[in-house]
Amino acid sequence: MNYSIIQLAREKLNKFENDYRELVKKVNLSLFTLAKTNLSAEEKRKTWDGLAEYTKHAIRKVEGILEKLEGVRFSKDEVVLYEEKDKLIQKYHSLIKRLGEEKATISRQVEKRVMVVTPLRRKAVKSGYCYFCDISIEADFPYKLKVEEQNTLGIEIAEGAAFCSQECLLNHCKEYKNREKLRQAEEKKNKEKIAQDKKMITEIQGQMADLTERINRLERRERELELSPEGDQVERPENAGFFRRLGQKLGLVKKPNPLSKLERVRKLKGELNIQLEKKGEELQKSLILLSLDEQKEKERKRLEEKVLLEKRKIASKPKENIASEEEVFDEE
Repeated sequence: MNYSIIQLAREKLNKFENDYRELVKKVNLSLFTLAKTNLSAEEKRKTWDGLAEYTKHAIRKVEGILEKLEGVRFSKDEVVLYEEKDKLIQKYHSLIKRLGEEKATISRQVEKRVMVVTPLRRKAVKSGYCYFCDISIEADFPYKLKVEEQNTLGIEIAEGAAFCSQECLLNHCKEYKNREKLRQAEEKKNKEKIAQDKKMITEIQGQMADLTERINRLERRERELELSPEGDQVERPENAGFFRRLGQKLGLVKKPNPLSKLERVRKLKGELNIQLEKKGEELQKSLILLSLDEQKEKERKRLEEKVLLEKRKIASKPKENIASEEEVFDEE
């Protein structure tokens, strides 16, 4: 029974790994293509919801086999099975971690779309009306704040703006400060995401450089062993001493590898090439995420500059209106 679970876990692992690679391809493809389509936000969300559901089921399947695997018990004599079980458990935990990373990437796209927060738009000042609620104040006392007072309070009010009451003035100040806090928080969040993306890319590039260096060393070693009789040598169990053989029997010392030195080098090189390929996929995904985050920050800056430009235009209008009114008065 216990051995059948080990065999099942071994067979399922290959299928789960293939499913994971397919999931990575789908996520990377969606990240790249959806940003370039004219699909609505709702249509894009359906794609991400589908991938999120697929990932959730994949994790559940892997966790189900892992639970069975961790429940298996072997006697002290079954050292080989115990070691294989331990290796399989490590591989399953690694797979769950990688699936979790894909799930986090998908979740970032599934999150409710947040509109870019821009500075509070400056309304056109209407003479004789409250700047906040647009009620006529021609017959009432207008409440205003001087430029020095605005600077002290850390707010901004259009030149010539007046309010019908203290409540409207305070409400405008509150609205301005809340909007400014949201804008600053979004700017900080975007910059932190971009910095995190760049850090991740740097780390992956470093890991790929290390893997490439190790592969190059193994290739040099492989060429040396191909030309040397040492490459075909296999460690013989009978050559080991009594205590080493005893340690191997108790599972305290690794048993001799049935592969020759050349075969071991080639096997390790193959494993490192697979790792390098996976890191390449991670790098591609990180580059796409960086591009998307930079696009969002660029759009935020564009809208912010647009609002500031509108403010400058509106600020210049009252002066033109005053000048035209003075010309009309002179003609009269």
